Amino acid sequence: MTWYLEKNNILVEEQAGFRRGRCTEDQITLIAQDIEDGFQEKRHTVVVWIDMAKAFDCVWRDGLLFKLKDNGISGNMFKWTEQYLQNRKARVRTQHFKSRTQNMKHGVPQDGILSPTLFSMFMNDIQTILPKGVYGAMYADDMAIWATEEYTGTAQARLQLALKALRMWTEKWLMKINPEKTTFTTFTLSTKPQTVHLKIGKHQLREEPSPTYLGVTFDKRLTWKAQTDKCQERGILRT
Repeated sequence: MTWYLEKNNILVEEQAGFRRGRCTEDQITLIAQDIEDGFQEKRHTVVVWIDMAKAFDCVWRDGLLFKLKDNGISGNMFKWTEQYLQNRKARVRTQHFKSRTQNMKHGVPQDGILSPTLFSMFMNDIQTILPKGVYGAMYADDMAIWATEEYTGTAQARLQLALKALRMWTEKWLMKINPEKTTFTTFTLSTKPQTVHLKIGKHQLREEPSPTYLGVTFDKRLTWKAQTDKCQERGILRT
């Protein structure tokens, strides 16, 4: 299936997770380059770091099968995938306790060799709902969206539309965004305060001045000082 999806260019370029020749550095570079380009043009970039709640465990299987069929997965490949997803059972076992076996009605199988590809396919169309002027990057369930504008108010308006579209997408496909863990960062070289307000539903998103995405810590002026300090600290601790 992975071969079929790649050969037919079905998986969007914005998704780099678990794909041959792609890595986390691709997404870090993509975001950083857009921010740096904005700095060169004296523009501001607002990035929203999306937290999908228990994403792999919440995949709606009927919805996933629909998307596979809609993208040309049929015949034995479709039947095998359908069987792969059905009749999955699990139980919790600790040193002193063992739960009853439960049927797993949602999610893709944990540690399944095909699960990352199936998850990417389920999330694939999320990029198509982003409004004009909003860009996205995904690595599996780690997602960021951003807008670069002369005025932060314009970026805010574009991103608020995107968040509304994302919320509608999650409701349609039975997924959830965790608003408490979803944050945003305003990247700017301006010395003037830049006020941005973003919401998911009624929840006001928190601004994070030093976010960590895919293991890399950003800062608002893209100096990489926080990341360098973290690496130096780890080096000291290892020695």
